[in-house]
Amino acid sequence: MKKLVCLVAGTAALLSACSTSNVKTAEVQSYRNPASTGELISGSQKVLADIGNSQVFNPQTCPTFVNNVTDYLFHLPADHFIPKTSEEKENLKKYGPEVLDTVFQIRVALHEKLQKFDSRNELSKDCLQKMREGFQYARFSEEYLLDWLYSQKVYTFKKTPIMTNEKPSTWTNPKFAGFELQAGDVMLIRGKSYVSAMIARIADEEGNFSHLAIVGQDKNGKKYVVEALIQYGVTVTPLEKWRQAEDSRVALFRYPDKELATKAARYMYDHAQNALDKKKGIRYDFAMNDDDYSELFCSEVIRMAYDKASGGQVIVPKYRSTVSKFKDTTYPRSLGVTKSSLFAPYDIEVDPRFEFLAEYRYMPLLRQVRMQDAVLQSVYSWMIEKDYTFTWAPQHSAKAYLAKMVRQFGVAKDTLPKYMPVESIKTNVQFETVASILEKNIYEKEAEFYKKNGYLPSFQDMMAMNEEFRIKDCKAGVKNPALGNMSKFHWFFHRKDDKCI
Repeated sequence: MKKLVCLVAGTAALLSACSTSNVKTAEVQSYRNPASTGELISGSQKVLADIGNSQVFNPQTCPTFVNNVTDYLFHLPADHFIPKTSEEKENLKKYGPEVLDTVFQIRVALHEKLQKFDSRNELSKDCLQKMREGFQYARFSEEYLLDWLYSQKVYTFKKTPIMTNEKPSTWTNPKFAGFELQAGDVMLIRGKSYVSAMIARIADEEGNFSHLAIVGQDKNGKKYVVEALIQYGVTVTPLEKWRQAEDSRVALFRYPDKELATKAARYMYDHAQNALDKKKGIRYDFAMNDDDYSELFCSEVIRMAYDKASGGQVIVPKYRSTVSKFKDTTYPRSLGVTKSSLFAPYDIEVDPRFEFLAEYRYMPLLRQVRMQDAVLQSVYSWMIEKDYTFTWAPQHSAKAYLAKMVRQFGVAKDTLPKYMPVESIKTNVQFETVASILEKNIYEKEAEFYKKNGYLPSFQDMMAMNEEFRIKDCKAGVKNPALGNMSKFHWFFHRKDDKCI
């Protein structure tokens, strides 16, 4: 939990850090600030070489190797890799794309090692968890550098369909150069809504994504995207229409047995379309119980497809997420989640049976989802570490019931399903209220930060902004009639003991 909050602003901090994988925390201050572009390039190349060297990176060294990287990143100052001189800036503009390529290749190499270790029954739980962290850190580093290169006009934004095989929208695993979407392909998605993200991040293991979808196929070979959406339940959308959507991040995974993948695609399309044809549809599964296919949540669609197509021989994912970090709080239950483990969307990223093909990004949304991730991380950490809880204020309870009533009469069908549990609605209303307040504050603080420093705040910087705002809001009048409840959110989301610490 703690380490995700320390992602540095440094565009490729991961790279240089990995090249000194045995560095101790106390040595960090001896490193040059800022690092040179040459160091970023050589450092990233060294990491790639080290991952490919079984004497350096193997099942035994895996947890320590990756953990040293995350520890290093945790203690770096936020501007460590921001170019400050004209020469540094020009070098990073020139070689930044090469650094991006190498960081992406590091992720590809890590995924291949994951597959190799697992095939030999040498993949430990610690290594698996550190792999998850490695994917997250590398991805944030890539996206920060990509953002900087866009700001320097090295890249220009051009809207393309999802998974168009060209940079800078899509980076591709060289093994799958020239790929086209196939039946049974699984897409791991980060949209722009808080609702799906807050449900997906209930798990102890954390990731950068909130949704899964599968490429289905009808008897004539036409492709569709089958997915379970909170608003509508299970939907079927023609593939090319779906590719026009605007999702901030989409990673593509493929089951190597093409015959089974095609069978899974056909099964899921038929199952979903038959339900739609009967005007019944398949409800969204708010309990996220993937042992019961009567209702489906996004990940469960993929599980059902491969389970049914393989006759129960392929159950996805191979490694599930657990749900324990909220301890004895009622939060997960208020959303309908009662199980101790679940299929979080990003579990597919560490399922060694699937190949990692490519990753797409929609640049205009990356900044927004970075802020949302920082908000989600802050709110969840306050709940877990500071004992924050929601108090059902009358006006919010009324708003939740009103929303359900409106939906029952078919007015707000694009927002809430009429069968959504009222407790889930209440929790969503409260959570999005807090999140919106924090996001607004970050947008304001980001402008001030950029004006002062000349670069965007890091994830760690945004977490600090949230914490400063939390303390200020708490002191503004938690349950203090004399101040007229001047707090923005502490009057309904606060510590159980009401202390401002």
